[in-house]
Amino acid sequence: MLSKKIAYNTVIAAGTRIVGLVLSLIIIGFITRHLGQVGFGYYATVLAFLYFFTVLADLGLYSICVRDISRPKADEKKIVSNVFTLRLFAGLFIFGLAPLVVYFLPYPDQVKIGVLIGTVGFWFLSNQQVLMGVFQKYLRMDKVAIAEFLGRVVHLGLVAFFIWQGKGFLFIVSASVGGALVIFGLVLVFSQKYIPISFQFDFSFWRSLLKKSLPLGLAAIFVLLYFKLDIIMLSLMKPPADVGVYNLAYKILESLLFFPAMFVGLVMPLMSKYAFSVRKKFEEITQKALDILLIFIAPMVIGTFFLSPKIIVLIAGPEFILSAGVLNILIIATGIIFLGVLFSNMIISLEKQKSLTYIYGIGAIVNLIANFIFIPRYSYYGAAGTTVLTELIVTVLMIVVLYQTLKIVPVFDSLIKYILAGLTMALPLYFLGNWNLFILGPLAILVYFAALYLIGGIKKADLKILIQKPKD
Repeated sequence: MLSKKIAYNTVIAAGTRIVGLVLSLIIIGFITRHLGQVGFGYYATVLAFLYFFTVLADLGLYSICVRDISRPKADEKKIVSNVFTLRLFAGLFIFGLAPLVVYFLPYPDQVKIGVLIGTVGFWFLSNQQVLMGVFQKYLRMDKVAIAEFLGRVVHLGLVAFFIWQGKGFLFIVSASVGGALVIFGLVLVFSQKYIPISFQFDFSFWRSLLKKSLPLGLAAIFVLLYFKLDIIMLSLMKPPADVGVYNLAYKILESLLFFPAMFVGLVMPLMSKYAFSVRKKFEEITQKALDILLIFIAPMVIGTFFLSPKIIVLIAGPEFILSAGVLNILIIATGIIFLGVLFSNMIISLEKQKSLTYIYGIGAIVNLIANFIFIPRYSYYGAAGTTVLTELIVTVLMIVVLYQTLKIVPVFDSLIKYILAGLTMALPLYFLGNWNLFILGPLAILVYFAALYLIGGIKKADLKILIQKPKD
């Protein structure tokens, strides 16, 4: 029943988030067409800059919160309330630094004002993130998906209204604040049903939390350096139009990352529960999770190679067609990141989170050096290639840590079946490439899963688990 509940929540949340993803892409389409390459480059710079402070404000508390409330006999209210309170006020201070720091950087005034406005929205989203652990524990990530969907509806409505009114860059930035406020408010209200959250100031408990979380916080900073540094370096070394071209493809990458975050988030409490009590069960759960991720990685990567021009033109118009080549590179990084999300959460479940600090530190150094070498020469293509290299190195190092801890490595035996099914899917994409994307996409998915079923890559029992609603 538990596996059915995980599968059901994954499907429901995924469905809602796919709709939310479509809304996000529509929002990006409106913004790119309204602002153009240069304006969208400024918009991307604001978001990338504020993302640095989002990671700083996390302090590693989110992952520790999920792990600790998943332990047997955990005092959920005490843990979540203290984490939420600590995160709220620490974030208020850290985000307050953002407008001060950007003032001293060589950006246009509208970018600096945009950072000031966007700070509010990012602070709301930062506070919302720590509450997601509650829904992961109770396998109700569908509630988070609903909140995010409604927040995007508000965001889209505000963007459309401001464009209709002929408003400029700063109003577009402020639209994101409205959407963030809706998401935070709904997630806070929904969470009260499962754990009644209140302000708690147990400073000795805070010290205990920070002692466990700060290694993850430092690791997150390293992730931040190689995950967003490319956009910041592009904005300082290349014209704003280059930033716009790169960031459109990068936005698609970020939009796709909801799936591994959501799916692994549902599995994380189980991994934490069995990591030390029943090691064999832990290995079975993580292997099944890996197989499910691989099922989606293969068609995502192969399909994008054929559909990227159509996707880019649909979202942003022909002005951004150069983003298609960038997307073809970044989609490889996306597939690797899918695996990294699972492996990093396995490491956290095994309480080896300090190793992530070293892994991400190495990734940050590699990324920084590679960006300095390749961005001046190859601009956005260099940044994209550097992202792939960095993610590959980081993921391999995670596998090394898992092997040292478990004395086994994740098994990729089924990958060949998924690739074969993906290559079968590529046939209609190649020969029917002039068809409309809305016909070609669903057809490709149908061909992929049909081929996968025929070669034994997915079984009838697995399909039943995905479509049957579990009993509470």
